Amino acid sequence: MEGQIKCIFYSEFHNTFGTKIFYQYPEGFIANDVFEGIAEFIIPKPKLCGKVITLTAFDYKILGFPVLLQDVKYHRNALLFNLAMVFDKRTDTTIYHNIILKLGTNLMALEMETEYLFNQTKVRDQPDMTKILETLYIELNHYGESTITVDDANTINVKLFQKPVDPPEILDHMVPVLIAEIDTSNASEWDLTLLQILPYIDGVNYVNRIAKLCEIDTNLVKSCIQHLVYYGIVKMVDIFQYSNIYNPTPLIRKLASNLDMQRECTEFIKLPGSDICGFETIFTLYASMSNDTPFREYCSENELTSFGIDERSFIIFGVINGFLRRKQKYPILNNLKALEKLAPNDKKRLLDGNKSMDEICCILSVGMDSVERLLSEIAEPDSFTIIWK
Repeated sequence: MEGQIKCIFYSEFHNTFGTKIFYQYPEGFIANDVFEGIAEFIIPKPKLCGKVITLTAFDYKILGFPVLLQDVKYHRNALLFNLAMVFDKRTDTTIYHNIILKLGTNLMALEMETEYLFNQTKVRDQPDMTKILETLYIELNHYGESTITVDDANTINVKLFQKPVDPPEILDHMVPVLIAEIDTSNASEWDLTLLQILPYIDGVNYVNRIAKLCEIDTNLVKSCIQHLVYYGIVKMVDIFQYSNIYNPTPLIRKLASNLDMQRECTEFIKLPGSDICGFETIFTLYASMSNDTPFREYCSENELTSFGIDERSFIIFGVINGFLRRKQKYPILNNLKALEKLAPNDKKRLLDGNKSMDEICCILSVGMDSVERLLSEIAEPDSFTIIWK
């Protein structure tokens, strides 16, 4: 299976025979003739020892941490070894870097304390290298972690941590919403850009607008907000407009059953200075939202403010928790080939089906009504189509 460890081997530089595989699991996975072609990279020059090294060869990716120990007791006054893992060449081995580093460091410590690698006659009560490799192979592939007791004083304990999910791309027309408090009382601890943009992160201003208000390069603002998203301080939502259409998602079940979320929701959407209705009413209002009704009409029909509910907060809470989804409009020219013939600054180029109305509003720095008027001016009604998704 791609992504799993194919083989684990222990290699050492032998005074007579050069670099050789002493142990491997599964046994025989790497043939000696194949290994000879890559041996110089498994036990490299001393200046590359002590570093995680990745090698791609023969449709495989090999991850190792070569170690150099210098002492007069060793042949040529040095012991060179490498415990390495073999993967399919398409595997992203980033999440194994800390494991291979820790294993190499553990073996180095064992050798320095007990001569575990150099003098096996002294360590009869310890598991041999073959057993260690077998245990690592099986447990890491099946459980993502492995614990091996070597002796009373030494235990090998490694655990695989999944690679953190990269934060989503931050686009000019997206709106950051603070979902956690930031203590900026000690300004010296914080990035200057963050301190400048923080007052403008109010759940209303979109990224491009924040950049203009702060007079900071948009890419710097995006980078700063991306860090806030990564650390769970900010979530991104669409630009709020009363013409937007929202509908509930299956995640609304979580709101129905999670008491903590219910309390958080009630507090978040409460209209300042008002008494808010009970949660049963709040849940009914969320569940009754329609796929085809603009929020303006929904507010007129349900009079959210009469229930002590802030309309904007009502939508934002639903979106950041995933139980409300915005239906977006994407205008697209019926004849896409015509785009190639247009001048670079022709506004019709925006009608490629990849840009939502929000994004077009942001690019042109105008509101939704202005964009809709512009569409009627730059294209015939039957020359483009609005796609909802």
